[in-house]
Amino acid sequence: PDIKAVLRYVSSRGLSKRDMAYFLLGSSDDYEYRRRVIMPSYDSEGRLNFVTTRAINDEIRPRYVNSKNSKSEIVFNELKIDWTKELTIVEGPFDLMKCPENSTCLLGSELNESHLLFSRLLQHGTPVVLCLDNDARKKMRNIAQKMLSYDLTVKVCRLPEGSDPGSLSKNQMLDVIGQASPWSREASLIDRIRSIG
Repeated sequence: PDIKAVLRYVSSRGLSKRDMAYFLLGSSDDYEYRRRVIMPSYDSEGRLNFVTTRAINDEIRPRYVNSKNSKSEIVFNELKIDWTKELTIVEGPFDLMKCPENSTCLLGSELNESHLLFSRLLQHGTPVVLCLDNDARKKMRNIAQKMLSYDLTVKVCRLPEGSDPGSLSKNQMLDVIGQASPWSREASLIDRIRSIG
């Protein structure tokens, strides 16, 4: 029953069986992981590098249980990344599931030179689309500015008010990404002015 409940929950989030297979989503009847969606991540060699779980009921705490290894030392879902193509970056794994296939997540809202992901982007000169939650707009600006200082091509998304990538449908998310604006010093100034109003 618990595993069936997990399947219903994942389906209610707008994910298909294909999405579940693509992200290798799982569940378990082990007490620690009951009524949780389990999402693994693999490095470029196919080795497990991170596991995150999300409770399907609000009363289950903590809501998220993650691997204890450092988030800055992994690239989430790296096995499925093509560094030669534009890469969409969001905050969390459930946001990631609404994105195009060439995407990854920060497992938070920080990204700088100390992160393996940042090193990989510089190594390959990968163009980036940043799509962080509205409450992390300032952090997204800072990340975009840092990437720009290293001559990376960056676009930023503007989400509908009151939404985050995980709350949108896949088609809505594709629309948001399709309307992403190229980042520049001028765009940074305009974005700061908008945030004041």
